[in-house]
Amino acid sequence: MTEQTDLPEMDPRRDAAIRAMLLREIRDQPERREARKRRNWWIAGGVALVVAGSGAAAGAIVLEAQRASNAQYVFCLKSDVRGPDGGFPGAVGGTLASDDGQGRVEDSIALCTQMWLDGFHEPGYDPLAESNPPGQVPEHFVVCVMPDGAAAVVPANESTICNRLGMAPLRD
Repeated sequence: MTEQTDLPEMDPRRDAAIRAMLLREIRDQPERREARKRRNWWIAGGVALVVAGSGAAAGAIVLEAQRASNAQYVFCLKSDVRGPDGGFPGAVGGTLASDDGQGRVEDSIALCTQMWLDGFHEPGYDPLAESNPPGQVPEHFVVCVMPDGAAAVVPANESTICNRLGMAPLRD
């Protein structure tokens, strides 16, 4: 290694100022680290509070009762539980039509009752068979409105089932 002699000599006052600054930095570093930890905990706590608050608010949203805008189509749900993908496993769709060509949502429970009687929701149902054994019809149904406006008949007896499933209750 070669010595560089052409550099100006360090002024003793500047040398002392640099040493003092380095010593102060080393001395203050643990305090700053602790202050940074406290600040990070406060920030993390605030973020957690915001997330929890927004989750609680989202859970408290109740969908307002609506009319079915797609009155010619109805889904007959097999259960009152959503699948892991957010869908309705085992749901069977059907078309409602009256003499005037318009669908009647009021007829959706009758259509789904017939589908249950015909065994559509039974485990061994064969759509290609000439006949299937009759199915068990649930005692109660609730009609909800899906996000696309179609009616959905849910086998349940609780009035809040539509909101729990993310659908609006049917307005009378």
